[in-house]
Amino acid sequence: MKAGNTVIFQLRNISAFDEDAEMRPFVKSGQAKLVKGDALVEEDVRTAWIEANADGIPVGTVLLSVGGTPKFTLSKGFVINPPNLCTTSLLNLLSVIPHDLPTQPNIVAVTSNGVTADSHKSIPCLAKGFYALISVPHADKLGMERVIHWSAGWSEDSWKDGDPEAHILPQGWEARLGGRAGWLKSIVVVRPAILTDGEEAAKYKAGEDLSGLWTVSRRDVAHFISNDVMRNWSKWEGKAVSVGY
Repeated sequence: MKAGNTVIFQLRNISAFDEDAEMRPFVKSGQAKLVKGDALVEEDVRTAWIEANADGIPVGTVLLSVGGTPKFTLSKGFVINPPNLCTTSLLNLLSVIPHDLPTQPNIVAVTSNGVTADSHKSIPCLAKGFYALISVPHADKLGMERVIHWSAGWSEDSWKDGDPEAHILPQGWEARLGGRAGWLKSIVVVRPAILTDGEEAAKYKAGEDLSGLWTVSRRDVAHFISNDVMRNWSKWEGKAVSVGY
């Protein structure tokens, strides 16, 4: 928004920015438009899409960074409710965006480092114990990655993780997206390391197949997306990019 862009936020609670001094001027000016809705409800997502296109200017970029608040259990480690929160939100989004647009919007989808078998190999050995505790949320993120892999038409030979469980990604999900792989033309997958609420350092590593990443602040993930991904789209397009310290 500081660059002059108008942003549509879909929020379950539109008062979320009431106490945010940095956001208030953008909300007041209309540069930030708040649409009440739940990413788990397809009609709510459709409403947000319609609102985003109401001014007649095509949507340039869609960011999906939905996430739940995990709760710790002795039997399963950290869990989220519903367990398919991110995958369902992505399916709703991709079902709503028309596939026959003259120019599709750029899509940025935030998943997590260590979700796929190949990316899991790159995390530090001492961190793998914690990653075992977040296997339930990561199953949801893997569902996202499976949907993206198919929709973007990435090589099936490079997918080594099988099909996510049915409670994450139900059978027949491809039909919801038109049944044709490779329709999604422009996407970047951002895989943060373990997320923290730390300050923005603007110093981090970002790239494909990076090893040894421990953590990263949410603010630095946002910095990477806004200052690198969106400004250098051709550099990152069609890639799954890890980011962290």
